[in-house]
Amino acid sequence: MNPKFRNLYLFLGFIGLAFLAYELVDTYADINPLSILLISLPDMVFFYLAYKTYPAEDNESSRVSI
Repeated sequence: MNPKFRNLYLFLGFIGLAFLAYELVDTYADINPLSILLISLPDMVFFYLAYKTYPAEDNESSRVSI
């Protein structure tokens, strides 16, 4: 995936987490699990997309030689 979108995905993920925290604090007495799920699913997708934009590690460089 294109690494130039990494910051955008991270930004959207953290904005979604902030909205999730606001939703939890605002509706503390009567939390709706469906609304929490609908907010957190796109956040997980954005964090996964940000993870996929990181470059792959080379297997040779990650090995330890004795």
